[in-house]
Amino acid sequence: MGREEGYLIRDQIWRYYNSSVTEHRLKNGTGNLHALFLKMNPYFQKYPRRYQEIIKGMAETSGLSVEQLIVLSQVPIIPSQCSGIAAFGPYTIDKSMIFGRNADFFSNEPDYSGETVVIIYNPTDGSNSVVAVTRPAQIEIATGLNSEGLFFEWNDGSSSGGTLFYPGRRPFITGWVFDYSSLESLDTAIASTLTNWPAIVNVANETEAYSYEWATFDEKRRNPDKEGLLAATNHFVLSDWGISGPYGDPYYTVTRRNNLLQLGEIYKGRIKPEIMEKILDTPLEKGGVTGNFTKQQIIAKPATEEIWVKVPGYYNWTYIPVYSLFNAD
Repeated sequence: MGREEGYLIRDQIWRYYNSSVTEHRLKNGTGNLHALFLKMNPYFQKYPRRYQEIIKGMAETSGLSVEQLIVLSQVPIIPSQCSGIAAFGPYTIDKSMIFGRNADFFSNEPDYSGETVVIIYNPTDGSNSVVAVTRPAQIEIATGLNSEGLFFEWNDGSSSGGTLFYPGRRPFITGWVFDYSSLESLDTAIASTLTNWPAIVNVANETEAYSYEWATFDEKRRNPDKEGLLAATNHFVLSDWGISGPYGDPYYTVTRRNNLLQLGEIYKGRIKPEIMEKILDTPLEKGGVTGNFTKQQIIAKPATEEIWVKVPGYYNWTYIPVYSLFNAD
C-alpha cells in the first residue's frame, strides 16, 4: 500500500509538504530536514511493519524521499477536541446507525484542514478494507470505517485523564480497523492495550455504539446515554472514575455534549444523513457544536458503507459511496 496514494495525489502531497514542513518548520528555524527526521523517526519505527510500508510505497511514486515522508507523517493530526454522536433504533428514520463526528482543533497552530483527503485502503493480506478521512502520509487514522461495517473515531481525553504522556507506548489504533471486524473483538483489543495519552474512542456498527473512556492506567466502556443515542466529546462521563467532571468547561466539552443530546431529542425518530448534517452544522451559540474551530465533519452509515464529508471553508457536504470502492479493481 502507498504507491497509489503517492501517484494519484502527488501534487497535493508536495503542496502539503511544502506548507507544513518547508514553510512552517524549516523556514521558521526549527532545524534542518535531517534533524527533524532524527526527531520523528523513533516514533515512526514503532509502527508495525506493514504500515511503515505505506510510507515506503509513497516514496516510490510521489517524488518525496522516505526521510521527507516520515517527517510529513508526524505532522500533528487534526482531531483533538472533538464531538461525536451516534443515533440508531428509535432515533433514526430507518432504525439503522448514523454516526456524526466533528473534528475540532482549538489551537493557534496551522491545521492544514484544506489538505484533507479520503483514502480507500484495499489490502491484499486478508485485512479489512478501510476508508479514512485524513491527510496525505498520515498513517494514524482518527476517523475510519471498514468493510465489515465497523466505524471508529477518537477524541482527546486529557480534560479528565490528565496530561501525563508515555512516549514508550504506541497504541496503534489504526491497526484495529484493519484487523477487527466486530465490536466484541475490538473491545478485547482496547481492554488489552495501554494508551500513551488519555483518549475517548467511539465505536459503532450498524446496530450498536459505545464510548471508551481511556485513561493511561485504565479504560471503561460507556453504553449509550439512552436507547439509540450516544454523545461524547472530550471528558469522561462515567461516575465509576470517582471524579466530578472537568474543571470548568474546557473547549466547551460539557456544553457540546449537552447540546448533542438535546439535538438528538429534537430530531428523535427523524434522523437520517440530511438531518445529521443539520445537527453537526448547528453553531455552538445556537445550541449546537460547530464553530470556527471545526475543521472536518464526517457522517457514517455502517450498514450501507456510506459516508458524507465536509471540510468547512473548503468544500460542502460530499457523499461518498464507500461500498463501491472497497476491493474495487
